[in-house]
Amino acid sequence: MELETRHIRLDCAALHLARDVYPCVNIGRYVAMLDKLADEVGAQRPGLAANSRYVAMREVLVDSYGLTGNVSDYYDPNNSYINRVLDTGLGIPISLAVIWIEVARRLKWPVSGVALPGHFILRFDDYGRFVLVDPFYDGDTLSIPACRAIVRERFEGRVKLTPAHLQPVSTRGVLTRLLRHLRNTYLAGGELDRVATILRRLSALQPQNGRHLQELAAVCTRKGDVRGACAHLQLYLHREPDGRDSALVRKNLKQLQAALVAQN
Repeated sequence: MELETRHIRLDCAALHLARDVYPCVNIGRYVAMLDKLADEVGAQRPGLAANSRYVAMREVLVDSYGLTGNVSDYYDPNNSYINRVLDTGLGIPISLAVIWIEVARRLKWPVSGVALPGHFILRFDDYGRFVLVDPFYDGDTLSIPACRAIVRERFEGRVKLTPAHLQPVSTRGVLTRLLRHLRNTYLAGGELDRVATILRRLSALQPQNGRHLQELAAVCTRKGDVRGACAHLQLYLHREPDGRDSALVRKNLKQLQAALVAQN
């Protein structure tokens, strides 16, 4: 995932993430499943209109294969791993969106992720309009007022929907959102080894974001791995010697190095 964004294939990247938990996952099998879904959608020959393409995709993904949101167990980590979503038909908004986007990519249809504050949806485009779709709730369409209401409800009126919120998200942005959800899920469950793995993925995906290395250092410290914590802070300073948090990082690094000397 250190490739340029345009070279990242979303399906392969998401399936490689699954190897952190399912090391024997057969990536080729799941790529073939996505190919099959795309063949079935394309066989309907819906034409060029965004709405017609949406209807064709929903009929296959939702009506035929039952892909929908896991309402009863939203924070199950399996909801974020594309292999498990394809196996069970259940996921979270971002993982379900990956499947819709990848089916569309195979058909060369312009379908993108849209990162609303607090919710992830899809956007089908054509030359005259776009259609907004919620993959979590059975692929229902959403109006802009409905999106506005979602944001208002999630943030109790503190955040307002803007046109920028409806713009397509890059492949790197989709993967970042997926990984952040996993980080939060594992952190809430106290699974620090999993958190560390996800943070390494995030650091590789966003090397310019030093916050991931700082979080990695904090996780290592909680696990008692002072040497590892030092290494992450040193890497932060190597990448961002004049970064916004560099003074704080140097201070924390000095304290950790002192603790390391004390251990010896």
